[in-house]
Amino acid sequence: MVPAQPDGFKRVFIGENQWWAIRIGPAMKDRIKYIAAYQVAPIGAVTHFAEIADIKPYKDTGKYVVIFKQPAVAVEPIKPRDTRFSPQGPIYVQKDRLLNAKTLEDALK
Repeated sequence: MVPAQPDGFKRVFIGENQWWAIRIGPAMKDRIKYIAAYQVAPIGAVTHFAEIADIKPYKDTGKYVVIFKQPAVAVEPIKPRDTRFSPQGPIYVQKDRLLNAKTLEDALK
């Protein structure tokens, strides 16, 4: 799950079917199969996810670009129970756990 500002979300996550400049630990790179977007305020919820086709190095930054297999799919918004909680960086979470959660906290238990 990655936090996304409105402009980047529309232009890149939805428009380009990818997301870039993501910090991914070496041990996790080959294990990640899906990506979910947490749209920051004013939306404040996970709203879309996509299956990953490829993960490539992003320039010489030590970060990665994630390329989607297909356009991202909209999901019922998953908001935090505590509105003070807002993901500040990537968070690893299981797809089924996230998509079945009523709140972000439920997904992260």
